[in-house]
Amino acid sequence: MTPPTLPTPSTLPTPSRLAVSLALPLLLSCMALTACAAAAKRSPEGLRDAYAAALRGDDPDAAYALLAPDVQAQTDIEEFRARWKKNGKQHEAALAAIDAIDDDRKSAVLTGTTTHEGGAVLHWTYTSQGFLVVDGLPGLPDTSTPAATARALIAALRGISSVQLERVLSEDMLENLGDDWDGRADAIEAALAEPGSISYSGDNARAVLRYGAGRTLTFEQTTQGWRVSEIR
Repeated sequence: MTPPTLPTPSTLPTPSRLAVSLALPLLLSCMALTACAAAAKRSPEGLRDAYAAALRGDDPDAAYALLAPDVQAQTDIEEFRARWKKNGKQHEAALAAIDAIDDDRKSAVLTGTTTHEGGAVLHWTYTSQGFLVVDGLPGLPDTSTPAATARALIAALRGISSVQLERVLSEDMLENLGDDWDGRADAIEAALAEPGSISYSGDNARAVLRYGAGRTLTFEQTTQGWRVSEIR
């Protein structure tokens, strides 16, 4: 029978060895967290999914690791944790908005511009069929932002031909409709000049322009630019 091996002085944990043995798992954990955060930042989708995971796990440290280095330098981790605890309702709303993203908006919208002869600038957006022109072609309105789409709507309202409408509308309706459209165009144009008149949803997929006396213009982001989805 082999006698049991007794610990020798060389095998006993010294304070330095004990410190290393305790610090190593913590170091590996921090390295793993940093690596995960770095990997998440490589794509908008990865960053969104990592933030959603932090929200689901109620993990402020994981969310803090997703911040840019310059933002981390200006944000104390303890203050970040304290704010995180106070923003439970906002976190629930943000997570609900992320979960509600449909298939068309799960991937980041990739855009680009090209300059052509004569100074013409074409704006492109990547879709399931490849890159498509969304702005810059002659006669194509700029819909790259909600404000640009609103200005395109103003131009369309003011450019309506009364000759064409006379064929399908009565004179009274034509006059009332024309006055309403002119008034809306003026009110929308005035609202665009006011800072903060356009507000965005949590996922930046929708926007609302408030104009006139309690009226609203709702926009929705698509792969072909912003579109007016509701006029009130």
